[in-house]
Amino acid sequence: MNRLFQVLKILFSPVFWRQSTKRFRFFIHDNVLAIPRLAAMGAGTSISPSASFAYPENISLGANCLINHNNRLYAGPNTKIVLSDGVMVGPDVFITADHFSESMKNTTAAHSGKAADIFIDKNVRVGAQCVILPGVSIGKNVTIGAGSVVTKDVPANVVVAGNPARVVKQRP
Repeated sequence: MNRLFQVLKILFSPVFWRQSTKRFRFFIHDNVLAIPRLAAMGAGTSISPSASFAYPENISLGANCLINHNNRLYAGPNTKIVLSDGVMVGPDVFITADHFSESMKNTTAAHSGKAADIFIDKNVRVGAQCVILPGVSIGKNVTIGAGSVVTKDVPANVVVAGNPARVVKQRP
């Protein structure tokens, strides 16, 4: 009975409803309404309901891509993110083509970093909890190890891992 009381107390708390309303708003705005606004989405591409897109009109997804749980693809107002055919993105990955904003009040002014397009070529596998930063191009058939931070271009047919990501192995 005590457990039931605790659950009911949480369900009727203002914090629960405030956070639930925000989460639902983000789901509608950054997922449900964003997917039809993507610049392109190839056949067979699968997008998780918890994935989110900023500036979806600047994001292109090829055929047979996988956008996994809690992925965040953040193209800026003047930058693009392009994923070619067969790209699979593991859970909790953040791909950003835009700089960090100066403040919550001034989100269009750059604080740090750069804004530049991201291009991910065919059959790339991005491990869980990776971060891909602005201006990066990733070649065909690349595997990016879980938790890696990709800060510069990656050649084709390699495995990269680490922070910052470095080539650890050549693929056949």
